[in-house]
Amino acid sequence: MTNCLCLIILILTFNGFSQSANAEIDIETTQPLEVPVKEVSNEIITSKDIENIIPMDLQATNNMGVVAACVVDRGIQAWFNSAQVQESVFGHIATTVQRKLASDITIASSAEPQAIQHKLSLSFMAFQAAAKLQYTGLLKAVFNYDTRAARGVLELSEKFFNKDFFLNHSSSSAENISSIGVKWGW
Repeated sequence: MTNCLCLIILILTFNGFSQSANAEIDIETTQPLEVPVKEVSNEIITSKDIENIIPMDLQATNNMGVVAACVVDRGIQAWFNSAQVQESVFGHIATTVQRKLASDITIASSAEPQAIQHKLSLSFMAFQAAAKLQYTGLLKAVFNYDTRAARGVLELSEKFFNKDFFLNHSSSSAENISSIGVKWGW
């Protein structure tokens, strides 16, 4: 309705000026007017978002609380990672808090260029209720602790040629799992 009203006003305006102006237009050389239109999706939640929220990798369980907690956790993560939230004031504050809760410490064992550098990175992910401690130097060690799941995972790894040998230990109130393996790139 508004578009029609604007068009009528525009035509009446041109008719008013046409009586006083003498302009000629060559129709054959006139180029068509192309107005770019930005495609905007009306979908707030896409099928990709649903794939990110529904946990397809859970082990079979009768405990609906575990499934519900996983769906809620992944849903909140997907919401927080969305562009609308990241660009909002809340997103900027959360990112700033996340950066301030991270710390890196680097120590060189000597002044020689071939000396081993020990690097320790500690980060608390307050909004994910998790902590990560990472060490690189003599070997690589990563310790992740998820407070919601009360689960800790420690992985020690060492590069040997193009392979990574690793020792992994996962501990929670329900189980303790240790594994040794080899990772390599193709």
